[in-house]
Amino acid sequence: MVPTSQSLSWDERLDNLLKWLKESEGFAVNENVHLQDTKRSGRGLYLKSGQLKKRDCIVSIPGDKQLNFYTVIYHISRFNRKLFIDGASCPSSKLASNENSQLDDPRTEAYRYLTNTAVLGLSSFQLLSLFILFEWKILPQEPNFTSFWKPFFDVLPFAEELRSIPATWICDPTSENRELIELLPAASRRHADRMVSQIENDWQTVSPFLQEWLKTRKSSSQINMQDLFSEFVHVYLVINSRCLYIEIPLKTDVADNLTMVPFVDFLNHNSNVDAYCKPRIESLRKSACGLGSFSIIVGDHEYINPGEEILLNYGAHSNDFLLNEYGFVLGENMWNYIDVSLEAMELISQEPVKKFLMENNYWGDYTISHSEVSFRLLVAFAAVVCPDLKKVEKFMLGYITESSFGSALSSTLNEFMASLEKSVKAKIESLEIITKSDPLCSQNVLTVYEGYFQILRNHLGNGV
Repeated sequence: MVPTSQSLSWDERLDNLLKWLKESEGFAVNENVHLQDTKRSGRGLYLKSGQLKKRDCIVSIPGDKQLNFYTVIYHISRFNRKLFIDGASCPSSKLASNENSQLDDPRTEAYRYLTNTAVLGLSSFQLLSLFILFEWKILPQEPNFTSFWKPFFDVLPFAEELRSIPATWICDPTSENRELIELLPAASRRHADRMVSQIENDWQTVSPFLQEWLKTRKSSSQINMQDLFSEFVHVYLVINSRCLYIEIPLKTDVADNLTMVPFVDFLNHNSNVDAYCKPRIESLRKSACGLGSFSIIVGDHEYINPGEEILLNYGAHSNDFLLNEYGFVLGENMWNYIDVSLEAMELISQEPVKKFLMENNYWGDYTISHSEVSFRLLVAFAAVVCPDLKKVEKFMLGYITESSFGSALSSTLNEFMASLEKSVKAKIESLEIITKSDPLCSQNVLTVYEGYFQILRNHLGNGV
């Protein structure tokens, strides 16, 4: 299954997207910005002329052109009249009047298994991934089928563009980057494994709907479930790397509060949390099948230089997080830290110390950032070097400081970080001589380790 958008140029896809968005009342793009595709940062929004001041609106997307739990229910209910969820389903007055044309539409058969109970039992990720898999990947193979969402699908990244996300190396047994899996930092590997586990769990949840649908298709033998899983992984990572926060009243889990917003997803990330653009949700500006207009407004940083990129902060995230969630890293990232939990816990062999830390909820979750060693790690090492655990308890409660443990604590910490530095250097050397993996992917992992090295050098250089 190959997206038909590959036959269109980028300019054609962008023109189609803008025409589609302009069909909805409330869509607006600031006249002073334009979209560019550069080798350095990919697609992004840039200041074309004039200036952008604080609280100026960059772009506003109405609710009916966002993909979320509500809009998906609306579009499924257009072809499944038994799906009625108050406030989300398509009103009967909006349904197509021609019964025969609706019966002939492949969506009628595809969505007939999605009952109220089934839909409400799915998470936002599960419902969106199933819907997008049908409308973007599967149903376009049917004669005369065109999804309402095609202009949006056509500008979403191809699987190749998401190849630097580590989960893809694990999910795809043929990936050229599989040798990088074992070279991932422990924090990145755990993050990747969590994502793969979630992908596989969601696949187990939605695949029965696909199997039921396949039973009704004459051409079902041409569709392989393994191929569908590969497409599902692509769809899942597109959602994960493009979704933004919005409250979903039908759901109670905060993980369900997401929406996909065309055009807004062109904005690239900057690690400065407070300076750059911010999202604004106007819940009172609801459309027939949406949750309100989603806008991006200028933050404290104002734009006055033509050609300057307009940036959005995705959150205060380390390179480990950015690599796994989005597939990119930053050369300079103020939020980098090293999760040293495994290494530290391996050093703590004394059972009384382990028991003490566990009982006081200080076992694990040890980190080192550029500016500090986490208090949890200091407590753990204080317990290692000091046989008087009552004294450690006073440190834990803030009655005494780390200096109370003298050179023993600082010496242990220095030895620990020197050992980490040696290990990081070995990983960097291994990555520098890799030849089989995709250079972009190996460079991203290398950048994560270089961030670690900078953190350790900062502490060791200061004689911590």
